[in-house]
Amino acid sequence: MRIRGALHVHSTMSHDGTLTVAELARFYAQRGFDFIAIGEHSQDMDDRKLRALVEQSAAASHPGFLVIPGIEYTCDVPGMHIFGLGSLLLAEDSRPLTAIHTIHESDGYAVLAHPRRLGWQCPAELVGAIDAVEIWNVGYDGKYLPSVQAIRGFRQMKAANSKLLGVASHDLHRQPGFYDVGIEMEVVALERAAVLTNMRAGTYKISSRYFSSGSHFDISWMQSAFLRLLSVQISRARQVRSLVVRWPA
Repeated sequence: MRIRGALHVHSTMSHDGTLTVAELARFYAQRGFDFIAIGEHSQDMDDRKLRALVEQSAAASHPGFLVIPGIEYTCDVPGMHIFGLGSLLLAEDSRPLTAIHTIHESDGYAVLAHPRRLGWQCPAELVGAIDAVEIWNVGYDGKYLPSVQAIRGFRQMKAANSKLLGVASHDLHRQPGFYDVGIEMEVVALERAAVLTNMRAGTYKISSRYFSSGSHFDISWMQSAFLRLLSVQISRARQVRSLVVRWPA
């Protein structure tokens, strides 16, 4: 069956989340999603809260919807976070490689979060260790489309790690930040293991109203040019709309 999910969402267990786990599940289910992957901030979590996250995720899941609990690790490199899809172990320290090792030890999937904050600059050692990078983080890159910078940045990282995959993430903290971009895949059953298997294999598709890409973000130069043009047009349309809204009566 075909399923659609949202990666990197936050509940009230994170200091900047505004929806409970149950509310997140209802919010996304009402919008046609089949699963969400939560990533609570590591600095907000302890063993007790992790147990509560697992329990609440299980309670919010049902045959038609899946909640995958996980952690977003804050690293000692300024601006660097590693989203651990399905990871439920706290890291011993805040070094990025420790976070990645912890995620893999927890049978999770390691994603470099919001690389825009890093200017798409990341040591080759880290690029070689992660599983994927957020080519589009709705919270930081904006709605509608990934950035042109993401095209260049991902290709540079791909040169250091040919197996690197790209994902689109919501980084949702509050409802107005939602945008309907999803990770789509074929699974036999709606289960954590099936989602992670597809993520590791890269057998998924990034899909939104204006954009579609495979896991390798291998768009052609024509698609790249079109993406740039569409980005400009959307930006202009938003500027015009903003002016109209502010125009005095």
